[in-house]
Amino acid sequence: MFTDTAAEPTTIIRFARPEFYSEQPIYSAKPNLRRSTAVTFTEANPSRIEKRRQRTRTFAEDPFRSRFGRRLPKAMREEARGLDWKSFINTYAPADIRVESWYSSRQSSGRFGYEIGMTGLRSDGIGTQVSITAMGAASAMSEVLADHGYAVEIAEFHQYDIFEATVTFIYTVHKRKRVWAVGFGSNRDLSIASALCSAATRLHRR
Repeated sequence: MFTDTAAEPTTIIRFARPEFYSEQPIYSAKPNLRRSTAVTFTEANPSRIEKRRQRTRTFAEDPFRSRFGRRLPKAMREEARGLDWKSFINTYAPADIRVESWYSSRQSSGRFGYEIGMTGLRSDGIGTQVSITAMGAASAMSEVLADHGYAVEIAEFHQYDIFEATVTFIYTVHKRKRVWAVGFGSNRDLSIASALCSAATRLHRR
């Protein structure tokens, strides 16, 4: 005796295909890269009283505070004690690798597309144009630097707004070497990108 059993209905669930990001950074030579987005801080001609004050504070306990009225991070302040402003910049913000132009656009899933013009990445002195997609400015610049042999890991991060610009202080690591670095920019993204370039120079070239 056979029993005819009706087949149970089957439900097919179709999952949305995940969105994979396979974009790789695109690097191209930019021989005539000239435009700069770096912020240069200049001073007006000081009065006689100001000149006298400058002479007494040239080798201040905190060179950044003498200039902008904000304290350096404690560990960095101890390391930079006694430096004049020029020595401070030459030490912590070397210009070997520079961001010369920067454009960002918001994309899907919280990501951003970046078009970056840089100098100092190539040994022949030719500029580099970068097209990259990343979650933020720090991750974009970290990837660009690592692709060119300048890996940088951030261990400590501080960022301040100063006047019309932003300054970023980072304590960075590569293998056993640890250094502080500084970056200035007209906005927060440019500031952290510049700080990472400074760190790359200190970690790998000095």
